[in-house]
Amino acid sequence: MSRHNQQNGYCADEGSLVIEPEPRPEIEPGTPMRKVVPPRLVGPYLTGQRDVLAGFVYRAADLVFGDPAEAFDALGLGFEGSEFTPGMSEFYAISWPARPVDGYERRDLAGDVPEYFIDPIPVPVGAAMHRIDAGTEELIALYDGIAWEQTGA
Repeated sequence: MSRHNQQNGYCADEGSLVIEPEPRPEIEPGTPMRKVVPPRLVGPYLTGQRDVLAGFVYRAADLVFGDPAEAFDALGLGFEGSEFTPGMSEFYAISWPARPVDGYERRDLAGDVPEYFIDPIPVPVGAAMHRIDAGTEELIALYDGIAWEQTGA
């Protein structure tokens, strides 16, 4: 077992400098989070056929884009099998405040924005669905814990 000095990264037993990884920001309860939703899942969410969130999510503060093409590039949405395209005119996102039980795991697999992974969780009460296009973000529905209420916008 090596003795490791956290201050300077020196590992006494091995006699070498060890570079410590940068600390990863934790997701604090209440942090506004977002999940980008593939177009084919918007309907199932709004009609109650889908009621879980899973996979890659982001801090809302990290998702500030001028247009959907910028989001496509920054989030690495061009992965194999993706329904997202660089020329998409809009995308959808579900937002909610982080909860301690959600279990956010930091991942940095693609794109320029810090990613977090969550195992399936129920859509939190108070979640909101937004339509985002070049320069505008429109609230389209709110989740009350039982169903999505469309805002009529």
